[in-house]
Order: sequence, then structure tokens, then C-alpha cells
Amino acid sequence: MINKRLNERYKLLEVIGEGGMAIVYRAEDLILDRTVAVKVLRSEFSNDDEFILRFRREAESATSLSHPNIVNIYDVGEEEQVYYIVMEYVKGKTLKEYIREAAPLAIEEALSIFTKILSAIRHAHDNHIIHRDIKPHNILITDSGQVKVTDFGIAMAMTSATITHTKSVLGSVHYLSPEQAKGSISTEKSDIYSLGVVLYEMVTGIVPFSGESPVTVALKHLQEDYTSPRLLNDQIPQSVEHIINKAMAKEPKQRYDNVAQLQSDISIALEPTVEHQNLHQHFDDEETKVLAPVTPIKEQLPKQAPEEEKPKKDKKKKKRRRFFIIIALIILSLGVITAVTIASLFNAKDVTVPDVTGLTYEEAVKELQDRNLVPVKEEEHSNEVEEDRIIRQSPSPDSMVKERSEVTIVVSVGKEKKVIENYVGMSKNNVERLISNLDFEDVEWIEVKSDEPAGTILEQTPEEGEEVVIEETTLILKYSNGIQTVTIDNLIGMTKKAAESYLKDKGLKVDISEQYSDKVDKNHVISQAPEPFVEVKKGSTVKLVISKGEDPSTKEQPLTFEVSQPIEIHEDSEIIIRYQDATTKNGVAVQERASNTKTYTFPLTIAPHGTASFQIYINGKEHKNKTYTYREVQNME
Repeated sequence: MINKRLNERYKLLEVIGEGGMAIVYRAEDLILDRTVAVKVLRSEFSNDDEFILRFRREAESATSLSHPNIVNIYDVGEEEQVYYIVMEYVKGKTLKEYIREAAPLAIEEALSIFTKILSAIRHAHDNHIIHRDIKPHNILITDSGQVKVTDFGIAMAMTSATITHTKSVLGSVHYLSPEQAKGSISTEKSDIYSLGVVLYEMVTGIVPFSGESPVTVALKHLQEDYTSPRLLNDQIPQSVEHIINKAMAKEPKQRYDNVAQLQSDISIALEPTVEHQNLHQHFDDEETKVLAPVTPIKEQLPKQAPEEEKPKKDKKKKKRRRFFIIIALIILSLGVITAVTIASLFNAKDVTVPDVTGLTYEEAVKELQDRNLVPVKEEEHSNEVEEDRIIRQSPSPDSMVKERSEVTIVVSVGKEKKVIENYVGMSKNNVERLISNLDFEDVEWIEVKSDEPAGTILEQTPEEGEEVVIEETTLILKYSNGIQTVTIDNLIGMTKKAAESYLKDKGLKVDISEQYSDKVDKNHVISQAPEPFVEVKKGSTVKLVISKGEDPSTKEQPLTFEVSQPIEIHEDSEIIIRYQDATTKNGVAVQERASNTKTYTFPLTIAPHGTASFQIYINGKEHKNKTYTYREVQNME
């Protein structure tokens, strides 16, 4: 998909994130000339009509949100069954990545980040949009420290079928509310529970519930209590633990009614004089509790009254007696366990070990448990067996064993992935040597123009740090050809001095010739070779043709011509002939009184590209006028 253009507008440049449902690309909006993030739905969901419908509806509803702590949605579209969402590009890291780097976060910092998250979620709830998938992976922190919540509405698009089909639930199940785990409808209080889990993780560094499978974690959300945050981090104030407990109450009715209440408690949580006062009720039917300040565990232990020091011999006797009692209890326990085990083995029935190779881990566990056998899981990379399926087992299929015997099943974790090294900046020869023992599917070398020394690696795909299956990966390496080049600007119309200075600064030589031109001013560039915007090697020669101005030999001269005008006169009249030409703007050629018809002759001078004209007046009234052009006079001659 790299370099693909969606609807001839969004050019996909690089992958910046991947999830179970979608891949996120950094892209260029070719119309608005800006960087955007484009989330593209994975192809396996392109035929799930229900998913696509919800994906579109929820993404479009999310475009109505406008908040400084919410990633803006710009566009939603489709092209040839590729469904995508265009959103604001946020440069930074996810809150999950930040927690891994800095956990547990300082309480003040954690609450500062949390306050911005709450502001975003409250805005969404006010617009009747429930997030449904709040987790640190969906919270971005920019390089300047700004907090942005993303992926509004995407979670609702997940049907039970798609959850089974993808691993996206693995990341979400740790933040799932009990009602979501049961498959019930999500509400604003479901988001509040997830917010409580996020705050728990920020201040402790771990999630409240973990397990080997999503089902295990989901059951813990429903049935088990989590470790008190203050036992994991004694810097957590009681007030903050109180807020987490209320947000994460298993029964929705015991949680905060809305995000506004949660915001209110967070805002006063660190006030020294009211650490526990004024917080919203922990349960709806209880009064607000004011708790005593917490003291370290050691200080909470009752102080023993001073006693007289007993003889050291008595102390040694007591220790010895305690030691023997403990040893005796251990031996007795081992004996009982051994006896029970032996008895159970003698009484256990024989069972045939089923063949579970090739089954999924879940299928294999069920098959073994149905035979009253105990599955023991081991994991191993495999190039032949797909991920989550059984590679081999011990005892082997059809073996006879006693019930409750252990059966080791080796589960494939897929093909082994390796982390790509950084080759950028290294020489082509060194990289060839380094990758010679790696079984890349293909290595593609691309030579590009660059000022860097010849053979220097400029770009690589996959990038440094990516985990890939080497045997299925094409390594693309772009390297410098070592030729220094420069692109010449358009110099036509520049002055000779300016053009020479420009070429010198670019490390280019100049060859100047001159010619006459009636279109380009003197000492300005008429033409250049190579033409504008052509790339050339440094040190190359650029030819310039400079204007010498108009050619004197072809320059047109003013023309003087005679004008004869007969005037018919029958009585005594005043005759005036006025003219305008290259010599005067208001000249008088004739001024006299006449009583007979007469022909008047007078000269006019006309300039190149100019005009000349005259007007005849009889007794003050205009009798005739005429205008001549330069070309007209030339033709007359």
C-alpha cells in the first residue's frame, strides 16, 4: 500500500501503527498539502457488511467531535473495497509506550494527563458518543506534551465474529468493563470503568488483571478483586485510590454517574487539607467517608510493651523447637501428599492419549480435559505449523496413561521474527557482507542521486527495529550514486550580473554570448541551456544568451510625407489647418482668409509605431480630419 493514492488525494507514505482491525499510515493530503494519518481497514473485514456499516456510521459520527484533546477526523472514504478514515496526524507516542518507559508515573503528572483524557471523553459523552475502547494504546501524547484521544466509535464496529477473527481483543480485554465482558450493552459507565483501569496502570505501572488468555482476564474483571494500588505504590494518596475504586466498581450503579463527577474528584484529589473530603460517594447509598491519614505498614503494627530480656539460652531453645516442628510438618505433609498420589494412581483409570497435533491450543485443551488429562503448555517457533496450533505432544498419540496424567503440548508461536538492524549511513559493501548470512526473500538495491559519498545507504525498508520473518521479507536499500547535482532555476529575464552570481553560488560555470533583441531589455537573459529546472552535475557549464538591445540596422526611422488637401470655397472664409505629429502636438499648418477653391499642401512627420493627424476648420467649424499610422505611411511610399 506504500505510495498508493486513495481517491487520487491521499498518498500513503509509511506505516506508523498496526492493530487487529486496521493499519495506520502517515500520508500526504495532495489537495490541502498537509500531512495526515490514514487508518485503513484490514482486507479481511472488507466483506463483513455489518462491520463496514458500523465502521462508517461510527467514524462519520466521530467527525462531529471537535475538542483540543481529541484527534480530529477529516474524512471517511472507500475505494475498491478499501475503507479508510483520514485524521489529524499526531507526532509523538502512545500513552502505553510512555507508561512502559516511565511507570509508575508521578501522581501529579498522571492526574494532569488523566484530566485531559477526561475532558475529551466528557465532550464525547455530551455528544452522545461512547468510546467503548478506552486504553492507553488509543491515547496519544505529542512531543510537546499535548494529550489526544483517538479511535472513537471504532470499538462499536466490532462484532463477536470479528473479535474471534482478530487479536484486537488482546489489547482491549485488560481495560474491558464487566458488562462488556458479559456481552452487555456499553454505556457511559463502561467508559468510566476503563478510565479507572487506565489511571490504575499509570500510577502502578501494571494492569489490574492479567492472564494467559483473554477469557481468563475477562473472567477476572467479572469475579476477582484487584491488588490495592497503594500496595503497589505507596506514593499513591488515599484519595486517588478511592477514585480508582469507585471508577472500577464491578456494579455500574456503584460507579460515578458521569465523567463530570469523576473530573470533580480528580480536581481536588491532591488538596492537602481535604484529601478525602468532598469526594463523591463511593457507593450511591453510603455517606461520604472521611478516612484517617495512611501510615506506613510498620507504624500500623501495635507496639509491644517493653519486656525484660530473657536469657539467650531460652531463645535458642525456642528457635530449635520451632525449627523441628516446621520440619516435622513438612515431612508429614509430603507423606500425606505422596500417599494420596500413590493411591490415586492405583485407582485411576487407563486413558488413551488423543492426537491433538494440528489443533488450536483451545481445541487441544478441551480434547485433553474431556479425557480427564492435564494439558501442560510449551511454546516454540515453527516455520511449518501456523500460530496457535499444536506442533507435537508428549506422550505421543494413542499412548495409554492414567487419568489426571500430564500431557505436554508444544504450541506454535508462528515463524521466528528478527529485529531489523539499522543500515542507514553504512557503506553498500559493508551491508552486503552483514546480510550475506541472512535469508531474506529478496534484497533490492536502488541507486539514487545524492551528494552523499558513493555507496552510502540512504533509506531502508523495513526500517530499523521492525520485527519480521526474514525468509518472507524483501529488504529494499537505497544508496547514493555519489554524484553531486544541482537543479537550475529559470534564469530567463534575469540581469546578466544576477544570473552569473546565481550560477557561481551553485558551483556551476557560465558561458555567455550576446545577440540583439527587440523583446528582452539590454543586459538581460534571453535564453539558457540547459533549460530551466533541469538537474546537472556540479561544475557543469551553463550557456546564457544576453540581450544587446534593439538592432540599430533594423531600427525603424521617423517618416516625413506631404499632405495635399483641396478646399472648395465660394465666399470669403477663414481657413485654419491644425496638425499633430512626431514634431508637435498642436501645430498650425495654414491660417488665412480665402474666397476661391484652393489646394493646401503641408508636411507631416510620423514616428515608428506612432500616428500623425490633421484637422481643417472653415470659419471655426471642423470641415475634415484624418489620422495616419506608421505602417500606412510606409505603404503609401
